[in-house]
Amino acid sequence: MNSTRGHAIRYIVAAALICVSAVSSAAPAAAVERIHANVSWLADSARQGRRSGTQGAVDSATYISNQFRELGYDVQMQEFGGNRRNVVARLGTSSITIVAGAHYDGQGPGFPSASDNAAGTAILLELARNLSTAKLPVSLLMVAFDDEEQGLNGSQYFAEHPPVPLENVAAAVVFDALGRHFMDLREWTTIVLGTEYSAELSAVVQRHLKKDMLNVGTDLIGPRSDYAAFASKRVPFLFFSDGTYADYHGAGDTADRVDYARLASEAQMIGEVIRDVARLKSTPVYRQEPVYPNGEIDAMLKLLRRTSSEKKDLPTAYRQAFEVLKELLPMDTSRESIRMATSALLAVATPAHARFFLDYELEPYFESIHKPDIAAALREEAERLGK
Repeated sequence: MNSTRGHAIRYIVAAALICVSAVSSAAPAAAVERIHANVSWLADSARQGRRSGTQGAVDSATYISNQFRELGYDVQMQEFGGNRRNVVARLGTSSITIVAGAHYDGQGPGFPSASDNAAGTAILLELARNLSTAKLPVSLLMVAFDDEEQGLNGSQYFAEHPPVPLENVAAAVVFDALGRHFMDLREWTTIVLGTEYSAELSAVVQRHLKKDMLNVGTDLIGPRSDYAAFASKRVPFLFFSDGTYADYHGAGDTADRVDYARLASEAQMIGEVIRDVARLKSTPVYRQEPVYPNGEIDAMLKLLRRTSSEKKDLPTAYRQAFEVLKELLPMDTSRESIRMATSALLAVATPAHARFFLDYELEPYFESIHKPDIAAALREEAERLGK
């Protein structure tokens, strides 16, 4: 992700103030301004992309910890070698705890890593502010994870060395890659994962679902963010993301491309979810077997159609693959076609990373269902991207 250019800051401020007029009373202007200020600071070129272990990441951890302390949280640095550290902020005395987490590290010099994940960190700080006076019946652990980008290392260390017993964690709420449009489409898509593993969390999310939210199984995405560490320990979890975009993990992920009104709205929504989870009469239980959300297939079909319609320059290989997947999705009970649909959309979202999906998932899949022409077209697309 790209470093923020100093001369662009005044334009970013102007854009944030313009966004304020579009924010509902539920997401006040002050929240937009705070979130904007935190994203801009973290994504500034002075942080050198916040790559884990570097001075930019160390400075970011100090910046985050200072804000937590100002809000009245007890803060500890959880060091795990290589000049890496999670920032862990605790509030409350109850043994039952809700974890809210986002990684603060980035891609390194030349990559501001604004949406991924300065935006998530800014939402974490906003949640810490808003929930500090909520008088919840649970304790809160606000965790800014380090070293996510190099292999989810900070969250894995946290899960292996938890500051509170994991059996006392009612839920982990994690967020990553926010404030940008999935696949650069016109409409928003907020992806929600994890409801299939907890009936209680599913019920909470159902109360907050909006038409722009895509509530799907975690298996469609895989262990791609810090929720994976909690899933591996069978801790009920929720994950929120606006998805990937053309310059994801690229130099174009700058602070001026983030929608701050959207982030303020998402901070409010996630905060409401946390409040509802905290006040549940029974602690969430991790299901032995997932129960996937209703409406997954319809939502995926809608997204495939919208992508085909909006992206006039969509390569023929994807169009052909989409048409076959739209036929298979309603009748496939194996989840293979919906996984492949997700992989195809992720490939479209970020061409720079598409070869993995094309070479290792989509081409073999279409060969396996006896669609050699589409497999060949996908192979040609992969070769074109590799040039």
